[in-house]
Amino acid sequence: MYVILRSVFKHALKSTGVKILLILSLLFIYAFQFILVLLDPHERLEASDMSTYFNGMGLAGFAMLLTAVVTSDLISGDLSGNSFVLYFSRAIRTVDYAIGKMGGALLVVGILCFAAPVLLAIVAIATQSGPDYGYSATVLGRTVAAGILATLFFVPYGTMLSSFTKRKSYAAVGTFMSFFVLTIIGNVFAEFDRSWRVISPAESLSDAFDWIYGQELPSYIDGGALAVFLALFMIVPTLILYLRLRMQAVGK
Repeated sequence: MYVILRSVFKHALKSTGVKILLILSLLFIYAFQFILVLLDPHERLEASDMSTYFNGMGLAGFAMLLTAVVTSDLISGDLSGNSFVLYFSRAIRTVDYAIGKMGGALLVVGILCFAAPVLLAIVAIATQSGPDYGYSATVLGRTVAAGILATLFFVPYGTMLSSFTKRKSYAAVGTFMSFFVLTIIGNVFAEFDRSWRVISPAESLSDAFDWIYGQELPSYIDGGALAVFLALFMIVPTLILYLRLRMQAVGK
């Protein structure tokens, strides 16, 4: 499991496309925020500020694109190269293979969605002028939770789609475009009832960040429906992926 995870992580970081995406996303999303934190006097780390950093559509857009690129060949590459014979000729369980593959992708996506915002929060705490470190530590904990959610949110879906094709390009385009299809569907139905916006991945994730940071949710958002969608968006693709891998492992 560790060998697979390490291999996926190293392979992704050697990809020119992944490196370009990471550099551009870190520059566009976080560079200005780090400069602002360092130069602008602040008494403590504010939850509202961190919520604003997370809720920018830039983070969701770059996270979706990065996930599409990173997960595109996780399974499709093994399908096209018949590598399953090599993997499952040894004592490797399906769950080990799945965790190794998804774990490597999560580490890469986590650079953008977890490591960068947590580092930003730590820098803000280290440079604050006020004594209220208890509150700042609470916001740091919320940032850790938000970073974990942002990292976990897209990867299962992208990995699942990668298991349905042998073509890396199909998996990448299908993953990225399907995110926007859900957004379009949510916007269409929102013309009749705005609560349908919950099925838009970017907007539901943004609302979840507001909830984590203690911000008020829009009146048309039902907290229960939001939680159900977030859970299903991660759990259902994971289960489908597991079943697909089980079928491949037994040669079906």
